[in-house]
Amino acid sequence: MCAALGCGGGGPAPAAPAEPAIDERTAEHDARGLVLEIYRTLGRGKTDSLFSLLDDRLIVFGPRPTDATASRADALGALGALVDPRAKRHAQLRSTGLTVVVSPGGHSAWAFDVIGIDGHLVAVTAVLSNTSDLWSVTALGLGALPASRQLRAESSRDAVVPPGTTSSAKVAPGAETVVDEFKKRLAAQDSWLADLTSDSEAVLAGPAAGQVARGKQAIQQLWKPRSKAALRAATAGEITALVTPDGQLAWLTAPVTRVGDGEEPLPMRIFAVYTKAGTGWRMTVLHEAIAISEPGSGAAFKKIVPPEPVKPEPAKAEPAKAEPAKPADATKSKAKKKKKPRPAPGADP
Repeated sequence: MCAALGCGGGGPAPAAPAEPAIDERTAEHDARGLVLEIYRTLGRGKTDSLFSLLDDRLIVFGPRPTDATASRADALGALGALVDPRAKRHAQLRSTGLTVVVSPGGHSAWAFDVIGIDGHLVAVTAVLSNTSDLWSVTALGLGALPASRQLRAESSRDAVVPPGTTSSAKVAPGAETVVDEFKKRLAAQDSWLADLTSDSEAVLAGPAAGQVARGKQAIQQLWKPRSKAALRAATAGEITALVTPDGQLAWLTAPVTRVGDGEEPLPMRIFAVYTKAGTGWRMTVLHEAIAISEPGSGAAFKKIVPPEPVKPEPAKAEPAKAEPAKPADATKSKAKKKKKPRPAPGADP
């Protein structure tokens, strides 16, 4: 997988040839059409027909524990093992709310959806690129969305692991800044909230059903219990990161173990999408995904936890200010000013 990302050597990533900008409405329409065509093709069981819709260097993580591929051929091979084109009935994909957002210039986009597959929910984050007016999917992060009760039960059996645990990918040239930002904020995730709420089309997706929010208000509401629990995480494996050829999007993924106050450690995979913001990057998609494996398989991940947050010491009470001492002659001065009593009538003056 590292070879697919071009991890060897150093220096900046080679610049992609400049292409003329595409009208963003047209780009959004075409990018959305690509995703819907993939849904229809899978529904027909025609995996070979996906060839032209996927980038040759397609990278996929999930939804199962061992699902991690670094090429279109590998991804189609893994999919072909699950989908029999000769079957009379194929799994039907039902989109519950596809979001597609195109970058300035119309040459890259990200997509998010929760799809129903024969009664099961799967969250999907995709990164798309447009080259010579042809859209293709370049990266995919998938994760099952079990009910919260099931997630807790499986976690208590140490059966929860990050999807795509067999990945050995590295950081591609040009994505180092994104990785540095991610690492800085991983142990203090409240700092991500400002990024996610600055974009009206941002997405926050947790690892269980019902934990998906789109837009500022919904994300703020879903974030409240996260902030109360002081959620934090530590990396539990390799980080993978890449910048799209047009330089407008970057994506990053890593297996992590997340923990919060009063919560058990939870292994998961974070798949995040960043948009270019001036000279830096802003997170616009935070997708947390889990996979369920054999009992005990998640125990090793639970040993990798972030340190406890440093709590500020309570402010020390300031000592009471002493009253200023009165001058020594203050009493005498008052005594001098005291009036003498009048002499009684008939008394000698």
